[in-house]
Amino acid sequence: MSGAARNTGFSIAGLALAVFLIGPFAWMVLTAVKTPDEVFRDPPTWWPHTPSARNFAAVLDGDFASSLLNSALVCAGTALVCTLLALLAGYPLSRTRLRGRPQVLGAALVSQLVPQAVLLLPIYGLARDLGLLNTRHGLVLAMLAVNLPVAVWLLRGFLAGAPIEVEEAAQLDGLTQARAYWRVTVPLARNGVLSVAVYVFFMSWQDFIFSMIFLTGPEQQTAPLWLLGFIGQHSVDWGLLMAASTVMMVPVILLFSVVQRSFAGNLTGGATKG
Repeated sequence: MSGAARNTGFSIAGLALAVFLIGPFAWMVLTAVKTPDEVFRDPPTWWPHTPSARNFAAVLDGDFASSLLNSALVCAGTALVCTLLALLAGYPLSRTRLRGRPQVLGAALVSQLVPQAVLLLPIYGLARDLGLLNTRHGLVLAMLAVNLPVAVWLLRGFLAGAPIEVEEAAQLDGLTQARAYWRVTVPLARNGVLSVAVYVFFMSWQDFIFSMIFLTGPEQQTAPLWLLGFIGQHSVDWGLLMAASTVMMVPVILLFSVVQRSFAGNLTGGATKG
């Protein structure tokens, strides 16, 4: 096969993959701007004849904005606490000859093989005993149990990749070992720290199972739970559901656009260094 034919084949395959990945999101946005009659038209129309923003207006005019705020608070809190705890755990795992370190890191990886449903009962019992059910704090606790092991694994790799000589030089200048870690090593690994925080935010933003179990009151509902309200027993309001889903994607797209240059590379580096 000639080089030109091979390049053409790769281009076609890349275009097909792009359509496969982007197609569902494009269809979601197009459905969100269709009228109710056009949503159920048979055969379906690919492009709306009379685009309308009424679905977005109806979604944003209701309590969906409050659910977005709840999601933002839960996800930001989870990302912040998880990253801080992972940094604390990352110090002995990357800067000391901790006995049993391989076993600890192995346990962090094995924990990702455990289905989340297995964790529901013990975490639910703990949250109930602490009086944290139907609170954002309780949901943050549940999210930590899921995301902390992988955050520790990734951050340990980033911290291990930072030159220890710089930290030792800071200690010679009078800093304690702990201060040198926080003032020198952590800033050197700031891109990795940011990537892990964004990863935890993404994973928490799309959670549905834990939110459904831990949040029972409508005033505490997160955005994924609120989407369930558009699905009735006998019908689905597809226009509102697609509009709400599109709005829910906006914060993720904006956040990823800020960090996308280093996000994938940093996560790969964190998983392989050290």
